[in-house]
Amino acid sequence: MPTSAAAPRDHRSAAIDGLRALAALSVVGYHAWLYSLPVVSAGYRNTTADTLAHELRLGLVLFFVLSGFLLFGPWVRSALDGTPRPRPFAYLVRRAARIGPAYYAAVLGSIALLWGLDRGTRGLRLPDPGDLWLFGVFGQNFHEDTVLKLNPPLWTLAVEVCFYLVLPLLGWVALRLPGARHRAVQLVVPALFLAAGVLWNDAIAGEQLGIAPTKVLPAMAPYFAAGMGAAVLVHGRHLGRRSSILLLLAGAALVVIDARWAATQAESGSHDLALRIWRDLPAAVGFAAIIAVAARSTRRLPVLSWRPLAWVGLVSYGLYLWHVPILIFLRGNGLLPGNTLGAFALALPIALVIAAVSWRLLERPSQRWAKRATARPAAKAGTDPNAPDLPSASAAPV
Repeated sequence: MPTSAAAPRDHRSAAIDGLRALAALSVVGYHAWLYSLPVVSAGYRNTTADTLAHELRLGLVLFFVLSGFLLFGPWVRSALDGTPRPRPFAYLVRRAARIGPAYYAAVLGSIALLWGLDRGTRGLRLPDPGDLWLFGVFGQNFHEDTVLKLNPPLWTLAVEVCFYLVLPLLGWVALRLPGARHRAVQLVVPALFLAAGVLWNDAIAGEQLGIAPTKVLPAMAPYFAAGMGAAVLVHGRHLGRRSSILLLLAGAALVVIDARWAATQAESGSHDLALRIWRDLPAAVGFAAIIAVAARSTRRLPVLSWRPLAWVGLVSYGLYLWHVPILIFLRGNGLLPGNTLGAFALALPIALVIAAVSWRLLERPSQRWAKRATARPAAKAGTDPNAPDLPSASAAPV
């Protein structure tokens, strides 16, 4: 159907959507394993298969790296190419439109699905009714009584919102650094953001502070920073076949090394402070390399661009928001198979249907409205009035 002058165009990368799909599917696989266990505990390790399934958790790291890469990109382009800088108001409106409607629908849906379950259901952790308002302001991570409660993956949305709010300030600094038009200077902001996160994790490592301090933006800053740094390094560059292969291999190796490091520590029962401080930064750097290839390779990536996979990436936000309430609901009603593959095969189609509805009825209309409402006037921008400040594919997951 032709695009009218009033309708904003979508600019998506099939390869980036493919990566988003892999991240979402790995997180669903991790939770299918977790919620089908006899005892719902991330520390459960009885077999090698348990260890492998647990490391599917790294899909979450990929989501954060994607956010850093894609959302910092407009500030990089402005600094290095002189393009119009992102407008904070337009940026924040579009971010709110991207995550808000589907998020609130998932919160209400989680309450509807889970509140009536037997409180003895394995994996069910409900907050006090008086604390539900914290979910409405993305504040669940700041209270021990709500973090990882109701719909546990929602903690990541609270982190994302904090990053959305901080990013314009980071971009403002990046544009005003002396010599801002040089690539090396643009790396300063991601490097400082990464260092701040490492220092935060160093400060809380070994302290008895509860789980909340480990689920806030400072603790996750290194992951976003890895994506931001990659956005600077590959801006304006095209990766040929050899460079793409080397980066893919190096990135995959870093992810495997990180997973093995975490698994070894868990198997030995040790509490390595280095792991608490650096966390999954090696995997984040590996994912940044892979994202760079997906975004800048001169060759088509048929696996990542496979249409069914790209479609899953398109609706991945809804899939991410809904899969855990579905798993818990099924378990609470005695319908969830007691094995990972069975739980995954049952929950995934249900979650995908809801995700598709969420995309069509909530996410896409709200994004289109936000683009129309915040479009640059053609006379001022000298461009298509409907051209977005940010690529529509930038919405990660989260």
